[in-house]
Amino acid sequence: MTYTITSDCISCQRCLSACPTGAIQTNGTAFWIDVNRCNQCEGSHGVPQCWAVCPTNEGCVPLTTGTLTTSSEATADYWDSWFATYTRLVERLKHSPQSSYWRQWFDAYSQNLKSLQTQTGS
Repeated sequence: MTYTITSDCISCQRCLSACPTGAIQTNGTAFWIDVNRCNQCEGSHGVPQCWAVCPTNEGCVPLTTGTLTTSSEATADYWDSWFATYTRLVERLKHSPQSSYWRQWFDAYSQNLKSLQTQTGS
């Protein structure tokens, strides 16, 4: 899925230098995203950089989802996806055979994490 620049774009030009694939194009007055180049920054960034640097938070949006109602809606979707992936991977690691060294490291890390959470009140 590619991103598109909406009418909320204020032509600040931040996205031009932020795009790692050079997908954002301009003719001097209008901006658009080349669908053949846009890969949502997969493999290079956790979130699409055009969206991350946009001061309006709705200047760049996923092409197939239309416009977002709020900027927090996109952030919530990102973090929901991030935590779901993290939880799935940790569960997979817990149930796969590991060396005793890895198990000791994971247990120590888990204990340290719980200790930090207790200290910060999380």
